[in-house]
Amino acid sequence: MGSGIFDHTAAAMLEAVVQRQKQGEPFAMYAACTANACAIRAVLQQALRDGTVALIESTASQVNLSGGYTGLTPHRFRREVLQMAMQVGLPSDRIIIGGDHIGPHPWRHASADHALQQASALASACVRAGYRKIHLDTTTPCGDEARQSDGSLSLELISRRAADLCRVVERTAKQAGLPPPYYVIGSDVPPPGGGDMAEKAVPVTDAEQIGETVSACRRAFEDRGLSHAWQRVLALVVQTGAEFAPRMVHPYASDRMQPLVAYIRQVDHLVLEAHSTDFQTPAALARMVADHFGILKVGPALTYAMREAFFALAEIEKDAYGGRKSVTGGYLPDIMENLMVSDPESWQHYYQGSEEELAYLRRYAYSDRIRYYWSRPEAQAALKRLFATLRQAPPPLSLVLQHLPEAGQKIRDGRLANDPEQIVLDRIGAVAKRYAQACNPALA
Repeated sequence: MGSGIFDHTAAAMLEAVVQRQKQGEPFAMYAACTANACAIRAVLQQALRDGTVALIESTASQVNLSGGYTGLTPHRFRREVLQMAMQVGLPSDRIIIGGDHIGPHPWRHASADHALQQASALASACVRAGYRKIHLDTTTPCGDEARQSDGSLSLELISRRAADLCRVVERTAKQAGLPPPYYVIGSDVPPPGGGDMAEKAVPVTDAEQIGETVSACRRAFEDRGLSHAWQRVLALVVQTGAEFAPRMVHPYASDRMQPLVAYIRQVDHLVLEAHSTDFQTPAALARMVADHFGILKVGPALTYAMREAFFALAEIEKDAYGGRKSVTGGYLPDIMENLMVSDPESWQHYYQGSEEELAYLRRYAYSDRIRYYWSRPEAQAALKRLFATLRQAPPPLSLVLQHLPEAGQKIRDGRLANDPEQIVLDRIGAVAKRYAQACNPALA
């Protein structure tokens, strides 16, 4: 194992992305922005197979000092990721922990002073926990503070707040004797958890706006004596036109991005970071990397693949054992449906339609709001029963081939165990592999 997450490997890898992009090489990293244990384990396994570094990020809503909606603080999140890495066999110096949307968003309904105090405390906790990459997202208006005509904050205010957060992080790192992290900035940032564009066309960030953002942020950093930290700002978040809605995926359109790409190529130490790349085709992901995107974010696509595997295993169980409740304790999709209907908070503001459409969306929407329910005790108990049933009496290969043909072929070839957990990890790993190969063509 490496000596810890503060090793130089993380810094070298992040710097290599920028350097190789500036040399014209299509090279990037993908960031698994998830707190789901199955998804994280699959990403760690993929990094082990590829001999690369795993970049795992948590959002300010997922993981914060109050526990977020996962119940995890930054310290606990890092510890759990490292424990999983140890179990997988991935050295700890090949793991980068990052913070996504670190800013006031989780406290946006409070006053700006309170929200920014909470954001500063979270940013400080992240660096103390060993986070090596921080997305400074101060774009969210708070409380009833003044907004521009379009409902947004001014670029100058966003930049000042980002620099203030950076100053907190730099001070904390120095006091703790830790290496300061790398930063991601941006004023045209997709909202945490995915966009709300529904089925409408998705805008692309204007190249002129990006130039103004870079200038405003550099000024704010320099005004606070943070020129040294500005050299560690490695990426800009932008709207790429690629997005997913409950019923559809907006494809990446490289031609719309070319003015922005031409601009960013001229900026010495900056590449682009793409959010909401989930469900893009392998060709689209590779095109993003060629278009100077050094970081590709993925999250819901990982847990969507996990749900696909869970539901397929439930179908295998039903076909093999008739869904007898004495054996299974219930049909998993029905259990999840009951959970979501009885507590609609995590999906009702995102899905619209008839009762039939809502039933479909709760299970199969690209937005994958079902991911917020897998940690519930009822869901965990159902999965435990399902896995126990399939392990006690492994299903016939023909049933696996019917419902999970790729996994079935691997089992037949001796490349995968006929075990429910391994099947789930393999399904998620297929998504991770797609990103790994798009980011590093040498792995294809």
